[in-house]
Amino acid sequence: MKTLGIVIAVVISTLLGFSSQAQPGKFGKTPQDSIECLLCINAYQTEYKNKNYKAAIVEWRNALAKCPPKSSRNLYVHGRVLIKDAIDKTSDPVLRKARIDTLIMLYENDMANFNTPKATKADLFFRKASDLEEYSPDNKQAIYDGFIAAIETDKNYDLRAAAKAMLTARSMYEQGKFTADQFIQVYTQMAEIAETQCAANSADSDKYNYKLAIESAFLTTDAAGCDNLIKVLTPRFNENKGDINVVKSTAVLLTSKECTDNQLYYDAVEEYNRLDPSPGASYGLARMYYTKGDKEKANEYFKSATETETDKLRKSTYFQEFGGLALKDGNVLQAISYARQSIAANPRNGKSHLLLGMAYASYKNCTDDDKVGKKSVFWVAVDQLDKAKRLEPDLASEANKYINMYSQHFPSTPDAFFYNLLKGDKYQVECGPINEWTTVRTRD
Repeated sequence: MKTLGIVIAVVISTLLGFSSQAQPGKFGKTPQDSIECLLCINAYQTEYKNKNYKAAIVEWRNALAKCPPKSSRNLYVHGRVLIKDAIDKTSDPVLRKARIDTLIMLYENDMANFNTPKATKADLFFRKASDLEEYSPDNKQAIYDGFIAAIETDKNYDLRAAAKAMLTARSMYEQGKFTADQFIQVYTQMAEIAETQCAANSADSDKYNYKLAIESAFLTTDAAGCDNLIKVLTPRFNENKGDINVVKSTAVLLTSKECTDNQLYYDAVEEYNRLDPSPGASYGLARMYYTKGDKEKANEYFKSATETETDKLRKSTYFQEFGGLALKDGNVLQAISYARQSIAANPRNGKSHLLLGMAYASYKNCTDDDKVGKKSVFWVAVDQLDKAKRLEPDLASEANKYINMYSQHFPSTPDAFFYNLLKGDKYQVECGPINEWTTVRTRD
């Protein structure tokens, strides 16, 4: 009898506790309705806390039916956990779809019945879209709308939403559900959000990675042709010329798609060099203007690059590459000069020795009247080619091709003998810019 008295006391105490909460309105229209609602909430929460979800979902359904929509937000928060657990354990497609619909309804009712801060509401949109992505992946429009709603609710929301929206948009574009113009517009919006957030959180590597994901989602489609890229990037560039992140992004995107023969690219690279001058940027501009045919401006930027570059290996590369361009243009003297400056900066640059050998062989202004003197340039040319392949074995194939070619121009043994020269003798080549000691060789 004593035990029964204790049980009755507990029940009465519980009911009195509920009665104190069970004021008409929040939990029910009448005190009785409120008590029934609170009893249902207590019943499901007990099972929920014990992770007995199979029993909890039964009691939770009772609470959802008995309680007013605005009685407790936990009805929706806990309900989503319970429904997702049920979906994961359901194989029947009809029942599974019904439970997925219930899950989405819980998100919608949560947002409709509670005045949550914008960050919380944005999070609900994001979670709703993420659950749709997991449980109903073919419903691309709803998934996309959810991620977009998260962004529109809070522009500072996790950049994952923008990245996921972009990835979904790419899938919709590939399925023909978005036109190229629509897809480009989505990219423009998501890229702008990414630029803003990355600029405000420059140390946040996650944001930068999401920014890259947004760019990749666009660049890996056929919508990212040069014409479309220029169409997308031009307005953003013109409106943000002083923003180094936008300027750099414009140049990088155009470069990545090899869209470098257009005014936007020229403007972006030049503006980037103005905002953040560097030898590398100057050299890039030099190459750009050379390709464009503006040799005067190309030489101006090339001079700036080589004069300000402190890294000898990079400086050597600059001279070597521009020396190659000079030789291609037929400017042999400049090619020889650049090749020598490249070697001075980095004596182990095999490509520079290859260039110098080719430039020597191209020099046609030797004034010697004898048959040996005019052909001696091919000896020093081959010397440089031999050195090139010793320094960089990967150059052997190319170097040997020119060695075989130039060797055909060596003087014959009788011609060399006529001038008192034998194979293996030391010989000084004095011809225009060339003043080097070499070894006599003949073609036979």
